[in-house]
Amino acid sequence: MLDWGEPSNPTLVLLHGGAVTCRTWGPFCAMLADRYRLIAVDMRGHGDSEWPRDGDADHNLMANDLAKLLTAMELDKPIVVGHSVGGMLLMRVMLKSPELLGSAVLVDVGPKTAYNGWKARKEVTEPSRLYNELEEYVQRNAPRLKRSEEHMRRNARHEFMQRMDGQYQLKYDPRHPMGGPDEKTMPGLPTLEQMAAYQGRCLVVRGGNSWFLAADDAVEFAETLPRGELTTVPNCEHMVYIENTVGLATVIDSYVNSLETITGAIA
Repeated sequence: MLDWGEPSNPTLVLLHGGAVTCRTWGPFCAMLADRYRLIAVDMRGHGDSEWPRDGDADHNLMANDLAKLLTAMELDKPIVVGHSVGGMLLMRVMLKSPELLGSAVLVDVGPKTAYNGWKARKEVTEPSRLYNELEEYVQRNAPRLKRSEEHMRRNARHEFMQRMDGQYQLKYDPRHPMGGPDEKTMPGLPTLEQMAAYQGRCLVVRGGNSWFLAADDAVEFAETLPRGELTTVPNCEHMVYIENTVGLATVIDSYVNSLETITGAIA
């Protein structure tokens, strides 16, 4: 877990997507740490969190992990930001434990998700890839992820672990499938009709060139939420907070300011 900024500042809890770790939020946190407390967590089976011995990491269990974390940390109505799989977990918490949330931000995810586009992407097959040297990972992925080689080298020190055979693999439990929905890992995403019951404020963020969340589906989702809003971050695909860190930070900062303005007016 990473904890940036002063505890007295408004709190953002950041949830990463599948097959990555909380460290991927680092550049985003660096941009906003002067005015927010930013807490980025490793989901079970990811990063420095323990791999379940039985391999059980379905989304309902992981959503329960999130609810327990928010309760244990005694956070006062934090704004929770979930990207991709992190957003799928957040949607479950929005329905089951809405009292734990100040507001929700769902980044490039919704009840309707383009899994057919997901299956063919390298994002699915890369997590299980092994590397003889970390530099091999840097050279292979820096262009694809649109990050500098320096950033990728720094991240790789935290994102990888060395196996007994000397090879490197991502800190990601390969028993957690990434190929699309299945009954074990992704037991039924919340539907549009179910999400309509959430009465809190929610910002839906779509990557401008996303292959994961269709534009029409994002509009429909935001309009279904009683207090939903929609914004688009340009010049990025699905990995919004990595591909356009500045764009997402600007959008979320503006959104939080609007929440504070409304709260102040009501008070």
